[in-house]
Order: sequence, then structure tokens, then C-alpha cells
Amino acid sequence: MKQRIRIWLRNFFGFSRTETNGFIILIFLMIIVLAMPFASRLLYTQYNKNLQSDEDKIQLEALLAELENSVEINTARHKEETYHVFDLNKSNVHHLINAGFPEYLAERIVKYREKVKPFESKSELLKIYGMDSSFYEKIYPFIQLTIIKAKPEQKFTTDAKKKIVKEENEQTKNAFEKVKITRLDINKADSTQLQKIYGIGPAFSKRITKYRDYLGGFHSLDQLEEVYGLKEENLDSLKKHVFIKDKINLKQLKVNRIDADSLVQHPYISYKEANLIINYRNQHGEFKSNKDLLSIKVLDSAWVKKVSPYLAFD
Repeated sequence: MKQRIRIWLRNFFGFSRTETNGFIILIFLMIIVLAMPFASRLLYTQYNKNLQSDEDKIQLEALLAELENSVEINTARHKEETYHVFDLNKSNVHHLINAGFPEYLAERIVKYREKVKPFESKSELLKIYGMDSSFYEKIYPFIQLTIIKAKPEQKFTTDAKKKIVKEENEQTKNAFEKVKITRLDINKADSTQLQKIYGIGPAFSKRITKYRDYLGGFHSLDQLEEVYGLKEENLDSLKKHVFIKDKINLKQLKVNRIDADSLVQHPYISYKEANLIINYRNQHGEFKSNKDLLSIKVLDSAWVKKVSPYLAFD
């Protein structure tokens, strides 16, 4: 039968054997495509029926009934809530919970009263984190407040506080001065040695040594003003106990041998200035001294004077 159909198709359409086989396959594919909508509807109907079985409906109704009962019970409990009288400045956590507060709010009220200050008015209760205004309105009629006055010796005027701080600073300063500190070479001292100086703690001592290494050494004590965070009093104390012994040992950049990326590693030199120096060198030859830098019109004399100690022209 199959062979007869193939022969008829070949004779009728003039197909070759390969074309005849392809045509038959194409017919089968078209039949499958046309049948797919009917098959999908049948499957969907069957699946939908399974989802909406009588057992599912019974379980769903049971769950809904249970949920409604739970809501009714919670509503009834909410209506049965009662509050009791309490003293805002005297009641402990247990008393506050009995008065109607949640445990977390009761603990925060007691902590605020002990760590910050006693309550001076009922409305201060609203400052407690988590205190809802609607709950405050419900609890308000049950609040009693015993005013607790602060002890007189705990109150200080602004001038008195300043005096106490000043005396403490003087005592600390005197303690540092009693310790004999030999003057230090700022380019050789480590962070531990610098910490012995009054006003220079671990953070400042690390910043000073880090910036010193970044620069390549200090050539002037005025450069200490560039260290981030050092205030005038810190600088005065520091300059009294340090000195610069030898400026020759500064780390210098060979301006005639390095590229722009190497130049910008120094904190005084930006990419703009580094590129200007390299471009001028490529066009006019090597620099012989810092005076040649002044030939670059964009660079001002103050900057050249500042950066010159860190440049070598050999």
C-alpha cells in the first residue's frame, strides 16, 4: 500500500524518490500541527477537572472556616484587653507588662528611665521607640507620674564643665612633660617613638610616618601641617620635640629618566604637571636644574620651589 502511494505521488507530481519521501513526512507534520489545538483543549479540560475535584473543594472550605474562626478569636481577645494603673517613674518591667505593655516596650521604658533620665511628663512616653500613638491614647488614663528631681550635685554649669575638662587636660599634659623625651629626627623616628609626644596618639603617629614615606622624607617642619587631622596644638607640641638632621637623604625622582606615571606617585605632582614635564623634555631635551622647569610657563615658581627638593636632574 505504501509503495503504491509513493508510485502514484511520483507519477502525479513528477517527484524523485527523495522528494516523494520528503513530501510524505511533510504531510505527517502538517497533520500533527493541525491536531495540536484539539489535543491541548482535551488535556486542559482533563487537568482543570482534576484541580476542581470534590475533595479539593471540601479541603478549601475547611481551611476557610478555620481561618474565619481564628480571626474571630483574635478579635475577641483584642476586645477583652484590659489595662491597669502604673507609675511611669517607679514601675518595673513586670508591673508594666501587667499594666498592658508588650514586654519589649516595658524593657525600653525602664532602660530609658535608667540610662537617660526620669520621665518629666506623660507625653515623653511617645519618645520610646515603638510606642504607637493609638496605644498611647488607650494607656494614657492609667498613667501615674511621680516626679523625681535630679540630684543637685549632678548638675554642672557650662563654665564648670569647661573648668573640669581644662584641669584634666592639664594633668595629662603634665604627665607627658614629666617623662623625659629626647628630641627625635622626624625622618628616622618610628610611630612608637612619636607616640611619646603629648598630643600624638597611635593614629597621628601612623599618619605622620606614612605621609613621610609618601613624600620621600621631610625637608621642612612646616610640611607637618600637611598631615591630615593635625591641629595647631598637636603641631606645636610635635615641633618642640622633633628636628630635621639631614635633607640630603630625601628620596628623589630622576626627572630625566622616568615617565609621567612614575612622577605622579609623588603627592606634589598631578597628572597635568607630570605630562607637561615629560612633553617639554621630549621637545627640548633633558632638564639641567630646577630653573629649566620655570621655562614651562604653566608651572608657577611657588610649585617649582615646593617640588624641587624631590627631583634629581642627573
